[in-house]
Amino acid sequence: MELLSLNPGMVVWLWVTFILFAFLLRRVAWNPLMNAVQQREQNINDAIARAETARAEAEKVLAEQQEKLASAQEELQQMMKDGKAMAEKARADILADAQADAVKIRDRAKADMEREREAVVASLKKEVADIVVSATEKLISASVDKSKHQSLIDESIREFGQKN
Repeated sequence: MELLSLNPGMVVWLWVTFILFAFLLRRVAWNPLMNAVQQREQNINDAIARAETARAEAEKVLAEQQEKLASAQEELQQMMKDGKAMAEKARADILADAQADAVKIRDRAKADMEREREAVVASLKKEVADIVVSATEKLISASVDKSKHQSLIDESIREFGQKN
């Protein structure tokens, strides 16, 4: 039982050893250990600050990219509208040109028909005049001067044209 008994000398030496061990531990291990913990804490705080900065930068870049994407989409929409407008204008121009060409062709055809009609009328006048001259010669059994006869025919045709 001697082991369990308190010996005052032993208690004093135990306290002296404990204080000496605590003092040595504080000098040798505690300060370096606390410095290491503080250094680790500082590194973690720096890493957190860098992470916050990187996150803020990433959010900023993301916002810029989203703005660029929105701008590109708006530009694409505008280009599509412009393309449609240009296509519609080209279509309208082509239609207008086609209609103008159709009018020109129709007018040219009318002019050609008018010239043909006038040529046919002139040809008919000449044939009628020849027939009239021939019939007149036969009726009066005498030959009429061709130039005088032509002037009589022209005058008759003018009078006939004025009546109609």
